[in-house]
Amino acid sequence: MWFSSKTSFSMPEAETEYGKISGKLFILPDGKITNVFLGIPFAKPPINELRFEKPQPPEPWDGILQTKKYKCRSIQKDFIWDLLELKVLNSEDCLYLNIMTPEKVENKKYPVMTYIHGGGFVMDSAVKYHYSKICRNIVSKDVIFVTIQYRLGYLGFLTTNDETALGNYGMWDQLMAIKFIKNNISNFGGDPENITLLGQSAGGVAVDLLSVSPHSRDLFSKIILMAGNAETMWSISPRCKVAKNCQRKAMQLGFIKPTVGLKWTKEDNEAMLKFMKNVPANTLGLTMVGSTNIFDSIQLPLTPVIDGDFLPKCLTELRKESPKKLIIAGNCEFEGLLFLALGLKSIDRHLFEGVKHRASMIILEGNKLIDESLQTSIKIFENVYSLNDQNMPRKEMEKTVVKIIGDTVSGIPLQNFIEHSLCQESTVYLYNFQHFNNHGFHAIRYYLPFLGATHGSEINTLFDINIFVSPHFRTVNDRKVTDIISTLFTNFAKCGNPNGNEEFPSPILFDFDWEPIITSEISQKCLKINVEPKMEEINDNSKCMNAAFSAIQTWMTKATEEEYMEFMKRTKSTQPAKIKWLFIVWQTIQKAYNVIVYCTQSFSSYNKNEKHV
Repeated sequence: MWFSSKTSFSMPEAETEYGKISGKLFILPDGKITNVFLGIPFAKPPINELRFEKPQPPEPWDGILQTKKYKCRSIQKDFIWDLLELKVLNSEDCLYLNIMTPEKVENKKYPVMTYIHGGGFVMDSAVKYHYSKICRNIVSKDVIFVTIQYRLGYLGFLTTNDETALGNYGMWDQLMAIKFIKNNISNFGGDPENITLLGQSAGGVAVDLLSVSPHSRDLFSKIILMAGNAETMWSISPRCKVAKNCQRKAMQLGFIKPTVGLKWTKEDNEAMLKFMKNVPANTLGLTMVGSTNIFDSIQLPLTPVIDGDFLPKCLTELRKESPKKLIIAGNCEFEGLLFLALGLKSIDRHLFEGVKHRASMIILEGNKLIDESLQTSIKIFENVYSLNDQNMPRKEMEKTVVKIIGDTVSGIPLQNFIEHSLCQESTVYLYNFQHFNNHGFHAIRYYLPFLGATHGSEINTLFDINIFVSPHFRTVNDRKVTDIISTLFTNFAKCGNPNGNEEFPSPILFDFDWEPIITSEISQKCLKINVEPKMEEINDNSKCMNAAFSAIQTWMTKATEEEYMEFMKRTKSTQPAKIKWLFIVWQTIQKAYNVIVYCTQSFSSYNKNEKHV
């Protein structure tokens, strides 16, 4: 049952399978009314005995539940700007979703868009994406928009190396939220058979995993992946690795193994789980900001794992079983910029110089780790990035470094995702987001060699926020691109075509036609999204780079532990993760290494008064 009156301005109410709720109105600048429901419980609070368990359905309630304010964010390590900007505390009791709808029209079913936030599975929340901006930018285009929260960090992804704790609790939370939406959205005027999932970064990874998990893959038919999918090197970790991180955390908090020896037994794991269920929740918060370990290894400490349940098989096998989907996927023009800025804190200039010297000596000595496949990959890098150009200007050098990082972190995974999707006969619309606001980089601009659209820029524009923690001064061009990308995405949600169709004509008449990809070859059709979007043929480096990285993977599997330790000994390193990554970089982009060192030294001494353009 739905109650909403434009004339009396009564508060909107809706029935759910657990009870009735009451929301509030938000009136758009043009006078249109939208309905907002905040803090709807879709599961029991995952506290006490429900910590580290799959989510349970919420208890039904009597009367009318008031859903006019955001509920608490998931446990994470807060910074002062989080509290100042969001004004919502974090708590273990965090499993709530928010629904924003157009005004009810009799016999009309609105398409539903459900957003899963990113943040490396350790930070961010639905609260960041304020309902007022979502209503202005997206709901105003006649779609229902839902934001959800899920458990993060140890609370969401703790696992053991046996059956004691399987992990993936944050993924089960997302599934529970989607089922709630599927079962109840018709009471809000939505179409349960027309649900689109969208996510950015780790949220994109989550959406991709939901699209292949046998528990969720049939609940929706369209996905939008912004700078994240499950092909990234940090999306799924070996379960044993995540388990070790959890063991380490427990011991830091005071846990003592009941058995003797380095090996963890079932008894140890059960004791650890009991211990972790009783520690204060606020001791389990994490963040990515300033975390040198993450950016040294390009790995996240806690991620989804192959658990035999939510993900019962490896990703490749799950993709083969999954139904085809309608897909929008893409990256920002300079994805590597943000990762460079965040990682600079972990770069030691002297370490770079030392590894460069020692690694070059080993290569010159004909070390047995260097084989023909590595030499081939070096040539590929040289050709793709023009590394033989001895007169490359500094600005081009900087862009080359950023491009290498971006291809490694985002470009190659996107190419792999596209290939898998085309094999399943899915329809894929590819974009490259190029718009950015100069004012949006104040918090990190002095760590950047130049400014450009980077990881997160598209959600800054779509949701009218600033993930870079700076004052956000909107420009005319910002508003124009917001209208463009929100129209493309809502067109897609309505009919599966970002251009619109006869039944759902686009509210903006574009002078381009966004064509889907029909081949996985190097030359592909891509929509470049900026103030004046246009389709262009792109020659994606990532296709070539796959061959080079395949060579790296082959080398890594062939190199024995003894050979690797011998290298470690010769470099006299005490920082294995950092050395390992830098050594791989050195072998595969031999001449680009000089560029990286040069740029790193330049960034370290960058004059803060220098004007960025």
